Amino acid sequence: MEKAHEFEFYFTDERLAPAIRARMQLTRHLVHELYPDVAERVSYAMPGFYPKKATKATQQLFLLMANKDHLGIYGTQGLEASDLPYALDMGKGSIRVPYDFPEDKFRKLLQFIMKYNMERHGLDLIH
Repeated sequence: MEKAHEFEFYFTDERLAPAIRARMQLTRHLVHELYPDVAERVSYAMPGFYPKKATKATQQLFLLMANKDHLGIYGTQGLEASDLPYALDMGKGSIRVPYDFPEDKFRKLLQFIMKYNMERHGLDLIH
């Protein structure tokens, strides 16, 4: 595992292909648009989005990682592929989103994941 960096680094890392960096930036933008009351911090050497009212480090909306062939969304324990609004490849507690996944569907997916995790952590989602 790579050493953790400052949060901003993950969205400006010049080692990432421009399209991958753009998808990382889009993800951050969509999170703030969908859930403005979000806190950003690095956890497990990944950028993570947390509700400001969370009282535990495990109460994340999700963690994010730019992988070679997909965007990894982590912190989705308990979700099954059949629960998702779209057919996507999943790992244990993670979702693999292709970089070319349509933006409108991606927005709905993020909204679904954040709502799921807010409910799973016993928190109320504002939006």
